[in-house]
Parts: sequence; C-alpha cells; structure tokens
Amino acid sequence: MSKEMLSRREAIFNSTIDLLLSVNWTQKITAKHYDTLSFRSMCIKWSKVFGTLLTSTTVATLFAANTFWAKTLAILGTLILTTLEIISNQFNIEKSRVILFNAKESLWNAKADITSLARKIKSSPDEELKTLENKYQDLLRQVEEIQSGIPSASKREINKASEDINKRHDNDLWENKKKLLPPDLLFFKEND
Repeated sequence: MSKEMLSRREAIFNSTIDLLLSVNWTQKITAKHYDTLSFRSMCIKWSKVFGTLLTSTTVATLFAANTFWAKTLAILGTLILTTLEIISNQFNIEKSRVILFNAKESLWNAKADITSLARKIKSSPDEELKTLENKYQDLLRQVEEIQSGIPSASKREINKASEDINKRHDNDLWENKKKLLPPDLLFFKEND
C-alpha cells in the first residue's frame, strides 16, 4: 500500500469517526429532548383530565346547587383546559415528539451504518477506497438531513445530555473515544 493511499485511507477513517462521534452526541441530545417533551406531554394530558373532571362535575352541581364555589370551579376547569389547549397548539409538543422519536431511531441506524463503514475502511483493498469515500459522503448527507429536521433543544437539555454523558462516561469527544467506540475502531492502525 502506497503512503499516499494510506494517508488518504486514514483521512477518510478519521472523518468517519468524527461523523460517528457527532451522531452519538446528536442522538444523546435528541433523546434528552424527547424525554423532556414526553414528560411535558404527560403533564398536559393529566392536567386536561383534571380540568375536564373539574369542569364536568362542577357544571353538574350548578344545576343542583348554584353556589359561588361551583361556579368558581367550573371557571377554573375551563381556564385550565383552554390554557393547556393553547400551549399544546402553540408548541406542537406531540408533533415534535414524533419528529424526535423518528430522528432518534434514524440516528441509531446511521450510527450502525457509520460503524460498519469505518470497519470497511480499515480492511478493504485500495481499489475500493473511492466507493468507500462515496459511501461516507452519502452517510454525511443522510445525517445532515436528519439533523436539519430535529427541533432545537434548549440549553438545559443540552446541559442534561452533557451531564449524562460525563456521569456515564459515554462522552463522544475524541479524548474519551475509548469509552464510546468499539475496540476495533479506536485506532486506524492496530499498533497505534
């Protein structure tokens, strides 16, 4: 293998590993964002149930006893339902949850494809290098397309993801790649 081909292969390998690490990070943030929206969605659903119960029972009591408290509870239940409906519609929580779930799954699949590509780059003959470069470009476009459709995460969610990564030592930074990458992909050359 010529020196030029070796350095080209190593450059493609390093770019592939960079992409793999980036996808891992994006997937972690996407998962945290999804968890946050799922919790909010659950809170909104239970609050709607509470608001509906409050409204329906107090409306029923209006016919039996037209009291100040019955009217107040009916108004409160209606306000809760109206507010939650506005929040749900304004922030599209359910739609964002679906997008995040699909992105999370797509990133998982992309990680598997990128890992496979990195292994092929290490072991394929030089004649296949151009094909592998094209496969890398295809995967890069696929990841960019997935990432472009992901709703923005808040600073808090990014910090949670970072904290989670640091606690569990699955950080995706190059200096911590030993904890994240499969052993055969830690180095381009086996003796590194």
